[in-house]
Amino acid sequence: MKKDTYHHGNLRVELIEKGLEYIDQYGVETLSMRKLADTVGVSSAAPYAHFKNKEAFLSAVRDYINEQLYNTQMATLQNTKEPSRVLLELGKSYIMFFYKNPLYYQFLFSKNDEDVSINPSFVMFKEVVSDILNRLYQGKIDEDSVHAKVLALWSMVHGLAKLVTLKGVVDTDNLEEEIEKVLSSIMV
Repeated sequence: MKKDTYHHGNLRVELIEKGLEYIDQYGVETLSMRKLADTVGVSSAAPYAHFKNKEAFLSAVRDYINEQLYNTQMATLQNTKEPSRVLLELGKSYIMFFYKNPLYYQFLFSKNDEDVSINPSFVMFKEVVSDILNRLYQGKIDEDSVHAKVLALWSMVHGLAKLVTLKGVVDTDNLEEEIEKVLSSIMV
């Protein structure tokens, strides 16, 4: 029996979210706009109102995830009142974002084609860390050292984000406390 093709709400977001689930289950190679429409239960023409083709859809998925991550990170930055906790809280929110959305992590980083140098979340993180390091070292730290520390901190946070998306690696009952312990042990 054909699904009811009437739809209301935010179809674009639903197409993205259901598309991610489809990709996770069957792979990006098998995805088509028709299959995407079937997955959501809309007419085969409906996705084209939001995406020109499959490539545009995949690009929109990447943009959507990056926007969600950036907004999460900016909210964390704005809501952290203690300057000494900014890096810790940014790291925690990055890790928790991907813990809550493991398909996002898998999609963004499965092909190794994500250019983090232009990723808004990474750019913001780099600027915040650079500012903190320059204040901490009173401007007496060279750019190469700042760059190395930014990469070290980002790799730690990014690696932990990957670990929490895997089953059985961390204690999810006390995840935020465990993350804070790990990050506190290595932060600047």
